[in-house]
Amino acid sequence: MKLTLINKKKQAQNIVSFVFKPEKSIAWKAGQYLIYSLPHENEDLRGRMRFMTISSAPFERNIAITTRIEKKPSSFKKALNNLKIGQILQVKGPDGDLYIENPEKNHVFVAGGIGITPFFSILKDLNHKNLPFNINLLYANGNNNFLFKKELEGFRRKHQEFKIYYLISPEKITKKAFLKLNLNFKNTLFFVSGPEKMIDNIEGLVENLGAKPENIRKDYFTGYSNI
Repeated sequence: MKLTLINKKKQAQNIVSFVFKPEKSIAWKAGQYLIYSLPHENEDLRGRMRFMTISSAPFERNIAITTRIEKKPSSFKKALNNLKIGQILQVKGPDGDLYIENPEKNHVFVAGGIGITPFFSILKDLNHKNLPFNINLLYANGNNNFLFKKELEGFRRKHQEFKIYYLISPEKITKKAFLKLNLNFKNTLFFVSGPEKMIDNIEGLVENLGAKPENIRKDYFTGYSNI
């Protein structure tokens, strides 16, 4: 399927949202991703395809992806950043299991840096549908420029059950951070999104605290350093 670029917005330092209009309606669940194909010159070893989370919510209809554009980006990100309004790329999907099936259940979201994007989609979707926010969000970042912080704080003010805990490097998400949440680890669902090493660390940590492996869902953001 073709997506046409209709808007580009700088969100923070080196972080950009790209908004695309699909040629026909795409049905997806908040938190899922698409597979993007963007042929370009001088492709590096990672090539023309990427798995990227949709940062918009289904009710918004358009597809948004939010990503960091480094000083020396991959050839794919360079081509993406050079797209002009009206230009297209190809997508397949959606796919991924990082979505809420029962909002009545307790969830813990763990986000590392740009890994906040699937959770932003989920939270927008819950708010739009006026569903419960039975969520503790642990959000780790390299500095205090937390992506989508203004919107997250708006959700927190509106939904008193929603809790956010910000952690700035070198502070880490540790066993102590989870114990402060007073969780029933066996019955809580854990969604983890961010750099690979961070996800692996969190997965082992919560399993040791009693979380069931089948209750841990992950969204790996490759190519980023650990938070």
